[in-house]
Amino acid sequence: MPSRPVGGRFHPAGLVRPPLFPGKTVWRRVDEHGFRNDHTFFRKGRMRRVALIIDTVGSYGRGLLRGVARFVQTHIDWQVIYEERKGVDNLPKWLVRGSCDGLLARVRDARQLASLQRLNLPLVSLGEVAAPLGKITALFSDHRRIGQIAAEHLRGRQLKHFGFYGSSGALFSDLRLEGFQTFLAGQSAHAEVFLEEKWEPGLSQYKRRGDPFWEDARLNIWLRSLAKPIGIMACNDYFGRLLLIACRRNNFHVPNDVAVIGVDNDEIICELAVPPLSSVDPAAEAIGFRAAELLDAMFRRQQVQAGTILFPPTGVISRTSTNTIAAADPVVVRAMQFIRDRGGIGITTEDILEHLSANSLLVSRSTLERKFQRNFGIAPHEEIVKMRLERIERLLTGTDYSLARIAALMGINSEQQLAGFFKRHRGMTPGAFRLHARHRPGAAPA
Repeated sequence: MPSRPVGGRFHPAGLVRPPLFPGKTVWRRVDEHGFRNDHTFFRKGRMRRVALIIDTVGSYGRGLLRGVARFVQTHIDWQVIYEERKGVDNLPKWLVRGSCDGLLARVRDARQLASLQRLNLPLVSLGEVAAPLGKITALFSDHRRIGQIAAEHLRGRQLKHFGFYGSSGALFSDLRLEGFQTFLAGQSAHAEVFLEEKWEPGLSQYKRRGDPFWEDARLNIWLRSLAKPIGIMACNDYFGRLLLIACRRNNFHVPNDVAVIGVDNDEIICELAVPPLSSVDPAAEAIGFRAAELLDAMFRRQQVQAGTILFPPTGVISRTSTNTIAAADPVVVRAMQFIRDRGGIGITTEDILEHLSANSLLVSRSTLERKFQRNFGIAPHEEIVKMRLERIERLLTGTDYSLARIAALMGINSEQQLAGFFKRHRGMTPGAFRLHARHRPGAAPA
């Protein structure tokens, strides 16, 4: 903060009153070097109070909030008002005339829109609605496109059978299913569909009913009836997690029997899932940021066009749940599945042969190596080494574990052996790799 104001009276918030306008309530921002920012004008003590009517339980709502937060960080005249909300079907009681200057809200229906419009405030809607609701500005994800790129992703895994697991009566699920089916129809394929009762963020219908959420007989029957291998799109990550649990309880291997992709890229759900869940990122953060920009433009009396703006998804974040093995030979599929399931830890080619034998697939070492070479262009041992290196790299970049601890987790006798193994294949020590990775632009701290 400057010790003296530039050309006017000092203000504790880092603002100065222009000397040419004594007595006025317009202030100019002054930075720490004493320079005026003539692009930011606002009245003394006046903040733009923005009410956020957005659910905070679902990952999509949290993504919207992250986008708004990113905007607020660079706009000091914004003050947000929100409360932790499970849903947005009912408006908060504190939302009355005079409580705020503008609204970012997930408008659900005409009744809710009418209630918000009675406040006579600038409004940007972030809610999915079946039909346009009056002359308002609305932003939301292009759900049909989300369904299409999920289908593209599964189709690219050389799968021939497809399914969709969604929520009956939920518009986002219906639109994603429509996009999913449209893409598959263009590929002369179709999807088997299973719809649950309408979903509520953060609350499983099975828990409301009193049963454990994985004991859904209808879902289990549907899953067992499907031709395998199959790729299934879940309408969101929450449903994707439930589907992965059902696959495990029915002894279907993911991804080789059932490949699963969700939507929202909720990192907590996706990374805690077994195996980690692939997901479409719906660009919720970008939508939240753009909505805040449009509302700010309304505050500044700039013209903002009414209508719906659809945001395309960011893309697919691929994880293990769709990392299928593109091979028809059951020997190489079973062998590769064994290596991936073990992460290459503590296994050799002899262990693979024993595993195959236990599953009634008797082959010699030379036959296995020849089949691997024909399908993947590498030997089984090379795939084991590759998996070990990938896991070591994740531990080096994603944790602060010592080399001794990483060696123990990898089934390596000592940190010296770990360092020698890593340097032999990567050309640098584990410590140098960790240091280099953390200094890459955009690298996140462990």
